Amino acid sequence: MTEYYLRFTDTPQEDLRRNSSLFKTGSMKKAEVLSGLCGFSFGCEYDLDETSEYQIEQKTKMYGRNSGYDCYDYAVIYTGEYAERNRNDEGVVFRAESIYKIINL
Repeated sequence: MTEYYLRFTDTPQEDLRRNSSLFKTGSMKKAEVLSGLCGFSFGCEYDLDETSEYQIEQKTKMYGRNSGYDCYDYAVIYTGEYAERNRNDEGVVFRAESIYKIINL
């Protein structure tokens, strides 16, 4: 079964190629490379194959606005696999396989 993940970014293709995010807190001297991209699980609640394009875009844009991620150019839905919980306790880390949809914010 395909799993979907939502990520807000300015560089969707580069993120897919790199397939890792950095984690750093104020007390850390050096950032740690995570085992995938930071994002949010999107496939548990939504069966994207049965959801209209309009509904996907509206829900994604609303989430970006409400969560403060609308400063990015794009909301990207990736297919991939869960890697670990995000160390900042916001979302998850996932290994991206492909881009399902890019939404302009």
